[in-house]
Amino acid sequence: MRRNIADLVFFALAAGTIAAIGAYLRPGRRELILDLYLLFVATLVLLALVHVTRRAGGGNAASVYEAALERPDPVQERLPALARAEREVDLATQREFDFHLRVRGSLREIAAHRLLSRRGLDLDGDPEEARVLLGEDGWELLRAGREQPDDRLAPGPALSRLRALVERIERM
Repeated sequence: MRRNIADLVFFALAAGTIAAIGAYLRPGRRELILDLYLLFVATLVLLALVHVTRRAGGGNAASVYEAALERPDPVQERLPALARAEREVDLATQREFDFHLRVRGSLREIAAHRLLSRRGLDLDGDPEEARVLLGEDGWELLRAGREQPDDRLAPGPALSRLRALVERIERM
């Protein structure tokens, strides 16, 4: 607070010095210069009062009214199904058993629906045509009768391999 008062006194003295020099150089304008100086000092006093009032009222904290007018930031929540699917894909790339158990069935279902609705083919009933459309790698992952892996801890298919399969299914 003392620093603020010292600053105000400094500015008032500096303005007073400038006003005195102006009054000396322009004797016919002394009244105008005095009016401008008093207006400047009144502005400094008002700024000091605003500062003191603000500090006494709680600083720069928003008032109850300002807080009521503010809209809360929207929370970007992830869809639970999307989060679950991402976890399953992450697990599927780490362990072959997780791919077989969690992701393979969903991919087979999507591929079967795409083949039937867009090409009129059955994934299990028309294996040769499905193999051509899915590609060798995709067919190996989604073919009927694919056994569960013997080594449950073996690494699963790479994410790039799964991405290529999904892209191939999307193009069908």
